[in-house]
Amino acid sequence: MGRARPAGLALLLALTAAGPAEAEAPRAPFVGPWVVVGPGDSRIAALASAPAAPLSPNAPGLLLRVGPSAFGDPGAGRSAGALVAAARSAGWRAGLAVDLPDTDVPRKPREDEVATPEALYPGLGRLLTAATGADLFVLGFPKLEEEDLPARRFVFRKIASFIRAANPAARIALVVNTGSGVGLFPAVTRDLLRDDVAAYVDLLGLQAEAGPPVPKTLRAAADDLSEGRPLLLVTPPQRDAASLLDLAARFAPQGVPAVAAPLEPDVNGDAALLRFGQLLTGDFGPDARSVSARTKEGSPLPAYRFLAKSGLGGVVLLPGTDGSGAPFRGEVALTLDADAYAAFEVTELSTGRSGRFGIPRSRGAPTLTLSTASGPLAVVLVARERPPAELQQARVSATASRGITAEEIIAGHQTWRAARDARWKRLAARDTTSWRIRIAEVNRSLELTISGSFFFEPGKGYDWAWEEAFFDGVRWPGRTVPKLPLLQPERVSELPLELTFGDAYRYRLDGEVEVRGVPCWRLAFDPVAEFSEKPIYEGDVFISRADYSVIRVRARQKNLSGDVQSADETTDFEEVAPSAGGPAMRFPVHVTGQTIFRTFSRTTVIERDTHLTDVVLDPPDFGERRTRALTSNDVMVRDTEKGIRYLEKTKEGERRPADHPKSSQLFGLAGTYYDSSLSSPLPLLGVYYIDLDVGKSGDQTQIFFGGVLLAGSWNRTSVFGTKLEAGGDVFGIAVRGTDTTFQGGEKVEAEQVKTRSFGFNLNLAYPIVPHLKVAVAAGLGHRDFAEGDNASPDFAVPSSHWLTRLEGRLTLDLAGYALSGRYGWNRRSRWDPWGFPGNPDYAPEKDAYRTWGVTLAKDFALPKFQRIQASATWAGTWNADRFSKITFGSFGGNSLIGFSAGSLRAERTVILRGSYGLMVGSLFRLSAEYDHAFVWDAPSGYSATSFGGAGINGQLPGPWSTLVQLSTGLPVVGREKGQRGFFLSLGILKFF
Repeated sequence: MGRARPAGLALLLALTAAGPAEAEAPRAPFVGPWVVVGPGDSRIAALASAPAAPLSPNAPGLLLRVGPSAFGDPGAGRSAGALVAAARSAGWRAGLAVDLPDTDVPRKPREDEVATPEALYPGLGRLLTAATGADLFVLGFPKLEEEDLPARRFVFRKIASFIRAANPAARIALVVNTGSGVGLFPAVTRDLLRDDVAAYVDLLGLQAEAGPPVPKTLRAAADDLSEGRPLLLVTPPQRDAASLLDLAARFAPQGVPAVAAPLEPDVNGDAALLRFGQLLTGDFGPDARSVSARTKEGSPLPAYRFLAKSGLGGVVLLPGTDGSGAPFRGEVALTLDADAYAAFEVTELSTGRSGRFGIPRSRGAPTLTLSTASGPLAVVLVARERPPAELQQARVSATASRGITAEEIIAGHQTWRAARDARWKRLAARDTTSWRIRIAEVNRSLELTISGSFFFEPGKGYDWAWEEAFFDGVRWPGRTVPKLPLLQPERVSELPLELTFGDAYRYRLDGEVEVRGVPCWRLAFDPVAEFSEKPIYEGDVFISRADYSVIRVRARQKNLSGDVQSADETTDFEEVAPSAGGPAMRFPVHVTGQTIFRTFSRTTVIERDTHLTDVVLDPPDFGERRTRALTSNDVMVRDTEKGIRYLEKTKEGERRPADHPKSSQLFGLAGTYYDSSLSSPLPLLGVYYIDLDVGKSGDQTQIFFGGVLLAGSWNRTSVFGTKLEAGGDVFGIAVRGTDTTFQGGEKVEAEQVKTRSFGFNLNLAYPIVPHLKVAVAAGLGHRDFAEGDNASPDFAVPSSHWLTRLEGRLTLDLAGYALSGRYGWNRRSRWDPWGFPGNPDYAPEKDAYRTWGVTLAKDFALPKFQRIQASATWAGTWNADRFSKITFGSFGGNSLIGFSAGSLRAERTVILRGSYGLMVGSLFRLSAEYDHAFVWDAPSGYSATSFGGAGINGQLPGPWSTLVQLSTGLPVVGREKGQRGFFLSLGILKFF
């Protein structure tokens, strides 16, 4: 059962509750006179020696008002502390009222995040701390029509969050001055009291400069702004306590549980306020039954009825004033509503004298004769007994429960956050971040892991020392980690849930879910503005229903620009025990994400996994540990206002952030490659250079020169300011490989052909949606052919020719899966008869042919640098011959490990690939690989014929800060069809 309350009071209770609304709402004040006092007021000192008194829900209060100039005054802080310490034991409520004038509001998100009341208004933070434990906090905005409303909203929410964190049960009032126009409230109040601010407001207050308004007019004006919200009325000084009681009782039925005004010191008047509150101990509300009070001359006098939780009597207040609010002292005739009362008890509130009197039965409503000669009176009515079936309850069942709003959840979260952030100042940890990098059309992925000391201070970003690095799990052998191009170095403009000046996000309640066993609200968020110079996000946040802490944030970058095609990130918050003891606090310690970069008209997918371990809050040696890192030779990065930057050492040995993020890298490559298609091992010695932001233009270039090999690309990620990409590729090899056929499992030496090629492509690409990209490549290549070493003189070598190619590609990268499809049209410039006379595989119309393929790939990362890689490819041709069919080799798009290039071909194929890699000890990585192909090729007699190859890949650190990789493999299925031999690859990588 619950007595019906105004809707605004239900809002108040929902906001002050620790969680969702419960079946039985806590008691709340219905009528409350508040005396406005200043620092050093004698009433505050008197509370310390006042006799103990019970605290009623409707107890009066002392509201300490401190002007902005006195925020830092020690005397104001002492008064606030003394008031809170003594008020409740004396039966009074305690409150603090401050006006918030113009102030310098930070306009940068990082400064907004750490703005505090003390920073916004020097001295205010200390004053609020001194008032911890108060029942009411009043925040006023004078001259509101002249204020910067976004700044006012920011200031109010910041201060309200700070207050609520330290005072969960307190009420917070937003007070504005009476408007100068037609309405009671300034015209801009509606804009100020938007939902994002309203969630922090328990009481909407009005400072009535010219005197109190008509109660119903005040209620109507307030409902026009925020229907049903409880109100606070602040008036000019009142004559005495009787006048304040009169105002409080008059406005209470209109949902005004607090009326405040200055009063001259009066011991008897203060006692009257206290005694009246004690009479209304319990759950009281308005009583709609009639009562009238008149002078003996018949002039009406104010009289107010209050009804308790249950029972038919109630309390009548005669404030001892006339209709104008002036004191009235004399005889009063009080007429009740019906002959339903057996007795009454009258109390002189100023003196405390009381008496109990019976009420004889009568046919009509009885009239009681009383006197206000000693000031205000309170009359407690005792109802005649009735059978239980006839008793009415003052409380009725609620017809519906009110749901919580997104704004209220965000306000609760900001309160939780303010309470958390008041308990710590610095954080030290170990950051271990892994990037798993997969380049489109490359079957292998690379994992880079960097680990080192992490230092964070709110408002200053973080410093991260790169103390050790691992490439595919192999520890980098150099003394320092190489400086690599930073991945997505731009700083996010504003993060969700951050309380900033700009209000970057909107929130929508999207149901209730359970995250890691914690019941949560799910809030969807999206940016207010679609455009921002820096990354901004949309997604979901998951807020604990128990304490409003954040459990998880899932975000997707909205304003994709530059080379970023999509960016998805999930941040999990976990509990960290504070060094000083107390309850654990939640911090973001685990971040996973996937970013798709638009590189060279293709995609590069980077999966990130960040763990903060060994997290320590406020370590006593924080400064010393960070200084050691800064003075070390370790590579360090810092999260600056401009984004992540390397910290460069100056000549003086200090560190400063680099002006621009690093975008280029030079590698040295050396090694050798061999398979049976080559007459001898192919030496590789050269360099690889990549720059993802050439000349700060956003263009990309890469080039590899290895003596006999040349490959290069250039790409522009934005053509005419759009997402359209344009670029080109070039490839060439100086040595010829051998193309061989097999019949009956034997190599046909007479049909050997040597071949080599070079070519270039022009590429156009466009991301249709963040995870889906379409590309078109137009290419021109040249292939030349020569007789094999053992070829028959009667075997005609194919015509050397130019090959024109047009290919469409579609790539989908989602949740770590890569799905790609391609379809190509190809035409040779010349295609004369080749092979032996009457060769059935030759036809002049085969100068044009088509190719297609679909590939699905996925990497599975396991603990301790273990990784499983799996993929499946379905590919085919149309109108193809020996020199245009699908070919296999140990590398390339149709890799089949262990097989020699040009030794196996197919009209159609399904290829399944898998590998498992792990660390052996701490310095050697070993991967086992297996590829299996089902081949269809009519001339060779293959119909879903199996071929499989197995291999071993090893990686270890080398001398002179190098990484060494050794790969070998051989066919294991299909050897009876002539697929023998092996391949061997040795590569040495050096960073410059």
